[in-house]
Amino acid sequence: MITDQESASSQVVPDAVESDPAETPSPSAAEMLPVLQRIERVLGEIRGALDAAERERQHKEFSSLRLIGAILQVIVGGLVALAVLDWVFEAQVETLFVKLAFAAVLQLIALTAFLFWRRDGSR
Repeated sequence: MITDQESASSQVVPDAVESDPAETPSPSAAEMLPVLQRIERVLGEIRGALDAAERERQHKEFSSLRLIGAILQVIVGGLVALAVLDWVFEAQVETLFVKLAFAAVLQLIALTAFLFWRRDGSR
């Protein structure tokens, strides 16, 4: 059988410490000043790092691979436009296919240049 003492010891509930906010002393302005200055300094460093990252993101370095890819894209567009004109004006089919085949090869070279540029930029 359980005695009163055992039941009382098994049901011990810790008393909650209640503190009144009005009773706790608030830190003075002199005590808070170094903490606030440190927070301001850290936030300034974070902002500087974010600004530098944003500037770097906006201004990428020159890449010859990207330039080659862009030039080839323009040439491909011109060849496709010429092939369409040949089709509209009913030119020889062989010249149309030669222009389209050449455009396809140049497009593959341009895509390869863009892929190599992206791979080199991620390192």
